[in-house]
Amino acid sequence: MKRWLLLIPLLPLLAGCLQDTASYSLGSADRAIVLVRNQTWPFQSTVDVSVIESNLPDCNGGGDIKDVSQDSAYELYQAPDEYAEPIFMLKVGQRVFALSTQSCRMQEFPAMPDSLGQKLGTFMVKDGKFQFVGAGA
Repeated sequence: MKRWLLLIPLLPLLAGCLQDTASYSLGSADRAIVLVRNQTWPFQSTVDVSVIESNLPDCNGGGDIKDVSQDSAYELYQAPDEYAEPIFMLKVGQRVFALSTQSCRMQEFPAMPDSLGQKLGTFMVKDGKFQFVGAGA
């Protein structure tokens, strides 16, 4: 008897797992901010989020945000001009992350910034699908 057949009863347990993506395009297919949500086990109430800043061919990178509430919204802002390089800010609950599409790095702010800048939209579940919804939509 094949051992893999013993795994068949476990398949319903994995059916509730989550992995989905949403992206915000920065004017071309080579420049974007992508969020990937991963939930390993169906009984978890949190997800891990990989944030990817892409500016091909120059860079492709980012970071991870652990243990985010599954129903969280992710607000994206164009940061004010006061920063050394143009950045975006991603607000997740009470946490804020600086996202650079020039260096493709992500860094968490130690405290809430005074100004997040202009809101571009929100990464959220809409119509059953994780997607980016523009601020005016």
